[in-house]
Amino acid sequence: MKPRALRAILSTLFAAITLVSAQAADRAGGYPRIPELSSTDPVFRQYSDDVLAARMALASQKEGVPPPIHLYSYLARKDDDLLAIAARLSIPYDAIASINRIASVTEPLAGRMLVIPTLPALYLPDKANNTFESLLLSSFDPDDPTILSFMIREQTGDTMTRRAVHCIPDAKFDGTVRAFFLTPTFRFPLPVGVVTSSFGMRKNPVTGNLVFHHGIDLAAPRGTPVSACADGTVIYTGYDSVYGNHVIIRHDGTRESIYGHLQNIKIELREKVKSGTIIGTVGSTGQSTGPHLHFEIHENGVAKNPAGFIKGN
Repeated sequence: MKPRALRAILSTLFAAITLVSAQAADRAGGYPRIPELSSTDPVFRQYSDDVLAARMALASQKEGVPPPIHLYSYLARKDDDLLAIAARLSIPYDAIASINRIASVTEPLAGRMLVIPTLPALYLPDKANNTFESLLLSSFDPDDPTILSFMIREQTGDTMTRRAVHCIPDAKFDGTVRAFFLTPTFRFPLPVGVVTSSFGMRKNPVTGNLVFHHGIDLAAPRGTPVSACADGTVIYTGYDSVYGNHVIIRHDGTRESIYGHLQNIKIELREKVKSGTIIGTVGSTGQSTGPHLHFEIHENGVAKNPAGFIKGN
């Protein structure tokens, strides 16, 4: 049987099982709520048992048998943070963040009813709501045969809604997505963009040579506005054969950002800009195979992974 056909059968079966469970949970008022993240609480102990069962199922995975997924809920308290919650539950924060659409480790959680899964996995939405989810979705193959699709319930006030979730068992954020999630400092330079080339060693798409890529490439339609990632002063505007039309902005004395392959430049040399100021538009000038933004951040003159600094709009 082809992987895609097998995936469709498993997803349909899993969705049917989940729907029955969801109907029963609706009558009970929602997912089982964990009152206390403590081994003295019986719901917490049941959750811990379900996590152990899920991990054992992953360790002895049988082809064609989806691992068990149970969903609980937890009302985040004033002093709770995502990493501490995940550690207490023995579940990766990647799972809690992705199923609850949490875009940054700094996002406040107090008073929020979180959906807590028992299966270590990534839980992807149908469509991205923000830059972080765009990066997350772009890092996975939608035809991955291990993906399980089902519906979850979310309550906002007195309203209960449902949405589709696509689960990739035992998956975690990749390096770019993780850095973006954990260390948000600068804003994302595009309204939306897909990472097509990450920071680090790669084959140059034009020459074919193995070289170090000092930034990240973000594919976007030609003419998409490009924004300054932080306040600063424009220290270079111009053209060269590699970067094409490009802009360099100095931020705090130690950091600079570079925006390459622009179609046009909309700011002037020595101009002071604010975070979000439109500095140009996406193009394909210089050494480029198609419309995209090449984005770099330098710290004390050394290129750093931009994903470790930027945050969503």
